[in-house]
Amino acid sequence: MDAWQSADFRIKLIGSILAFSVFPWKVPAYFAYVQSRQGLALNDIVLNNIPALDVSLPIFSIMYLSVLYMIIRLLPNAKNFLLFAITYDLETLFRMLSIYFVPLDAPKDLVFLRDPLAEMFIYANNVPVTKDLFFSGHTATMILVCLFLSGKWEKRIAFLLCGILASLLLVQHVHYTIDVIGALFFTPFAYFIAKKIHGSKLMP
Repeated sequence: MDAWQSADFRIKLIGSILAFSVFPWKVPAYFAYVQSRQGLALNDIVLNNIPALDVSLPIFSIMYLSVLYMIIRLLPNAKNFLLFAITYDLETLFRMLSIYFVPLDAPKDLVFLRDPLAEMFIYANNVPVTKDLFFSGHTATMILVCLFLSGKWEKRIAFLLCGILASLLLVQHVHYTIDVIGALFFTPFAYFIAKKIHGSKLMP
């Protein structure tokens, strides 16, 4: 049966899209608040031994091209796309909550990450956000790509790119090491809950 013929599917998809549509409206004000508060500065042994460099271009190139490819692969299967939408909404919710409850100051020697889409939809008044920490949204997004690509070689390449991107984030000093590690826990957890809500597993 076509997924669109199921009322349950339509309700879940519309709900996921509506939840996602709230983020561009609310996130700038939320991050403006996050940026204004005092947080804890961590002594990160890994960052202390890595020179800070601007690697913005490879970071957003890897992430956005990977996401674009994943979406193209997901679109032919409506149920898989719904599972992704629910997972992304949950992962974003977890990230907003973790940022709120774990206030951190920006890492030492941070180099501003130039991200065209974030500057357009997230940064309030074009002021870069540096305290959106614990956990890394870029790493979490790449983990989603790893989870939702079903081909063996697709997954291998995605995991390789995820490792490269996580390393580049540390080189840029935009995240603490714990932020990257946190994404490894929260994203699969969001995926696990999304499967319970969705009612089925990812289909090849």
